[in-house]
Amino acid sequence: MSYKHIIFEREDTISRITFNRPQAHNALDRDMSDELADAVRKVKKDRQCRILVFRGNGDTFCAGDDIKDFLAWNDEDPYWQCRQYQETAQMIEDLTCITIAAVDGVCTGGGLELTLTCDFVVATDRSRWGMPEIDWDITPGWGGVTRLQKFAGRRKTKEWNLIGQLFDAATAERYDLINRICKPADLTKEVDALIAVIAAKNPVTLRRSKFVLNKSADLPTHAAMAFEVPIQPFDSKPGRFATDGMEDFAKPETRAARRKVSKSFWQT
Repeated sequence: MSYKHIIFEREDTISRITFNRPQAHNALDRDMSDELADAVRKVKKDRQCRILVFRGNGDTFCAGDDIKDFLAWNDEDPYWQCRQYQETAQMIEDLTCITIAAVDGVCTGGGLELTLTCDFVVATDRSRWGMPEIDWDITPGWGGVTRLQKFAGRRKTKEWNLIGQLFDAATAERYDLINRICKPADLTKEVDALIAVIAAKNPVTLRRSKFVLNKSADLPTHAAMAFEVPIQPFDSKPGRFATDGMEDFAKPETRAARRKVSKSFWQT
């Protein structure tokens, strides 16, 4: 599918969205944000897509909003653009497929906010993170305050937003923004290894688990527990509760094979 500012690819059950404005550090202008929203909407409707990967072309993931684009906005534009950003972010978070952000270089503002909606983040050790909006005399518009403090806590979120200083990948990992750090040359290999592990899991159980994790996160514990009750059967044979995974667990050889797949990514 052809876009001007992003590259949208689909191979088998894997979709990829690559931010493609390297000359502008993959910053989001109005056209690029429209294309991103359209591409995510296509993934949302794609029942065969199991994994969506975000990454940036060149040596930057996404530097957030294109400030030069702001200079041409009228006083109505911020409201409409912010609402679109928020709708796109929520759409990404609610996708049935598993989402991965492959981060290299600068990941700031809207770029960081986008990673907060993803299920996994694999980042290079040279990646740089931050919320610099304070120096533009604006506030974050699609999760840099709300979602960020759910990961890093109020204290650190205040520091990053009120000071605007960038921080390194090790700090991002320490505050739960990254699952795994790797060398730049290994980013593709690490993401492919994660994809292989996810692809080996039962797709029905994956989507159910993701739904439960996302929707119960903002509820009191007693209400969230309702999501854990298997009212609808798991991916099992008609008339019985036992799944293939349960049967495999009962056999030493198949139990070991499943555990080997799960260990393969995190032990590399």
